[in-house]
Amino acid sequence: MKKATFFILLLLLFNPLWAQKKSAEPSEETLPVELNFSLEGGFYPDEVVVELSAPGATAYFTIDGSTPSRNSQRYKRALHFKQTTVLRAVAYRSDGRESPVLGHTYFIGEPRTDFAVVSIGISPNVLFHPRSGLFMLGNNVVDTLWKKPGANFWSRSEFPASVEFFETDGRCAYRNQSGFRLFGGMSRLFPQKSIAIVARSRYGDSRIRHKVFGKGGLNKFKFLVLRNSGSDFGKTHFRDALMTGLVDEWDIDKQDYRPVHVYINGQYWGIYNIREKVNRFFIAGHHPEVDNDSIDLIEHRYTRKRGSTRHYLNLLSFLEKNSLANPANYAYVQTQMDVQNFMDYQIAQIYFDNQDAGGNIKFWRPHKPGGRWRWILYDTDWGFGLHGRDTYKHNSLAFHTNPDGPSWPNPPWSTFLLRKLLENEEFEKAFVNRFAG
Repeated sequence: MKKATFFILLLLLFNPLWAQKKSAEPSEETLPVELNFSLEGGFYPDEVVVELSAPGATAYFTIDGSTPSRNSQRYKRALHFKQTTVLRAVAYRSDGRESPVLGHTYFIGEPRTDFAVVSIGISPNVLFHPRSGLFMLGNNVVDTLWKKPGANFWSRSEFPASVEFFETDGRCAYRNQSGFRLFGGMSRLFPQKSIAIVARSRYGDSRIRHKVFGKGGLNKFKFLVLRNSGSDFGKTHFRDALMTGLVDEWDIDKQDYRPVHVYINGQYWGIYNIREKVNRFFIAGHHPEVDNDSIDLIEHRYTRKRGSTRHYLNLLSFLEKNSLANPANYAYVQTQMDVQNFMDYQIAQIYFDNQDAGGNIKFWRPHKPGGRWRWILYDTDWGFGLHGRDTYKHNSLAFHTNPDGPSWPNPPWSTFLLRKLLENEEFEKAFVNRFAG
């Protein structure tokens, strides 16, 4: 009797551990659906042969950029590609489970340069459908107005796409499904549209994990922009990057830059500027001590992008009611905004003679005691004589301190802060010396 009791106790003691170990082992029902490509996407001199394998599942594929589904072509035999092709595929099991959509680009006989390459695979209808395609005017455009209101390219919609980033040595440094949307303001009117790439967990990884901008840049991104150079499109195609690069040693938030070749659905789409997207993730990336959920971010005059405008409106109210010729008032303002950062920001805009500075203003502050406003330098395309050879005659200091400018490009509200700070003798001297230094 004692032996029987002893063995029962042993069984009760170890049975939960055995059951726990068994339950921790993945079952056939919980294993991910596997999909394999026999050949990695990359650069090849001649025709390639690619095979798909999906153990216990059926693979479907597309070669026109469309997102594959059960309605796509079923994989049966090896695929032969004689020209540059984006192969996108997915695998389904009989119980309905599916693999992630995978995309590989095979560049056949394409020329190589010192630029990296971005390849995008996306449904052609998303871009070129006559009624709804993002690259098309569509049926609702008011074609008689220069801004083309109602055109499809003003859409803010986002669509899934396969995105690959190939380094200059041909190595694929990033391959995943991402969100695809158009980006920019008036530059959407140009034939080459700017594109925002968005990493979301519903597509794949929630971050683009690669040092896109080299050793000194960030190693992961929520957003990246393939920029058409904005207002500089069709001109230098690097004007903004050149100007913002001149202040690399200054304490100003600005976007990194890298030129890339872009292919869409296997077709060459031109040279783009890869840039960071200016938003809360950009701020937190460059200021690791800052929580991207705990900031105020404002653009233009006082349009809230994140957080609240209350702190900034209180600062404006103080400035409107008080003279900064009074040292005590100036000292208070220094606790509310990073005056040195603002000074450098304004000097850069004036030196560049950016005649659209009043239309591209973003500034932020962290939610913490003593958190001060800082300004972000971006979209300087109208600088360095964008529109005319005689712009060297333009008095950019007067332009950026004009109290009676038009609604665009330098309305009074856009020059107000600098004009107020110049009331203070200490700031004025520092401003002159910094500019001359």
